[in-house]
Amino acid sequence: MPYISELLNNTITDSSDAVVGKLEDILVSYKEDSFDPLEFLVIKTSGGQTKFAPYDFVANFTSSQISLKNLFSKIALTELPAGHQFVYLKKEVLDRQIVDVAGTRVVRVDDLRIGVVENKMCVLGIDRSFRAILRRLGINGSIFNRLFPVNLIDWRQAKFLEGTGPLQLNTAVEALSQLHPADLANIVEELDVKSGSSLLASLDSGEAARVLEEVNPELQTILARHLGPERAGKILGQMSSDEFADLVKTFTGPEASEFLSKVSGGRAQNVKKLLAYPDNTAGGLMTLDFFSARPEWSAGQTVEEIRKISGSIRSIVHVYVSDEDGKFRGAVSMRRLLLAGKEELMKNLAKDFPRHSTLKPGDKIPKVISLMTKYNLYTAAVLDKDKKLLGVVTIDDVMRLLAPSA
Repeated sequence: MPYISELLNNTITDSSDAVVGKLEDILVSYKEDSFDPLEFLVIKTSGGQTKFAPYDFVANFTSSQISLKNLFSKIALTELPAGHQFVYLKKEVLDRQIVDVAGTRVVRVDDLRIGVVENKMCVLGIDRSFRAILRRLGINGSIFNRLFPVNLIDWRQAKFLEGTGPLQLNTAVEALSQLHPADLANIVEELDVKSGSSLLASLDSGEAARVLEEVNPELQTILARHLGPERAGKILGQMSSDEFADLVKTFTGPEASEFLSKVSGGRAQNVKKLLAYPDNTAGGLMTLDFFSARPEWSAGQTVEEIRKISGSIRSIVHVYVSDEDGKFRGAVSMRRLLLAGKEELMKNLAKDFPRHSTLKPGDKIPKVISLMTKYNLYTAAVLDKDKKLLGVVTIDDVMRLLAPSA
């Protein structure tokens, strides 16, 4: 089974053994998640013309011999059939960046493996090994075969990030969106800024927000600036309020104002509240994305209210009980809420909440960590001097602080 690097520029003969030209490229009809059969050979004739020979008329196709079954003059086309989109393997695939979905990584296409699948010659895989580079340089031999193994990626797992027609980014978005946001963030980090921002912009704004939250903070700023306030605003508005606030802090004053002006609803106002707190405090660490219930609500009513807003809050570990004026009355875990009778009142369910397990907005990070560890908390309420609920610190925020590069 040959590689495309071993086939390109090889001499091609027809059924009369006449040399008709050299192989300039290969065309396939690209389809997602399939081994694509070869459709046409792109031949540069001795006279400098470009002709297309249907692969159905190929007799031999090896690294040492490419020959046709018929006379070249009888089968050569000067134009491709109308209504079909073909992909040039050399011009549009070789040396391009692709996402290996199975390996959740970005790789460069150094070479392509060609082989037979169901009696058709197809593209089987992408070689991105050092041996592929040697092969393209014409350096090949048994000693290199032993030293440098081939590293093939299944062609069906390749999603293209740049190109036209069938290789446009939007053809890969559905498959990429199935990846975990953290894995997709790793892919964005491996791309150049233009490709990374294009990938983000192609995703649903909610999905893009979750991915951006996982990206390295320095790169977050660069990507947001590259997207610009108009395009980035839709994504930033879907981010967690604390993550959004952290990003806004990296902008200049005028930049921050412009980005915030493009975010709809009360999200911008919430972010402005968080910006008032120092980074190394509970206030600077907390999020405003939490669910609050009234003391007189029943467990059944609370569950119904959660259903109504579930799309706007990433996760709910505790339900925070507070009066109409915002005074904190306690918290109820989702486990306890689901096990409670539908008529039980939230104020009664919150009675066992440990009163000393809350934070003040000015509490330093060691205090936050100590309190959450002592009471085994996944989330901790932050209260002002009047015992009103300001926000919530999550274990995820603490872990990011302890392991910022994770």
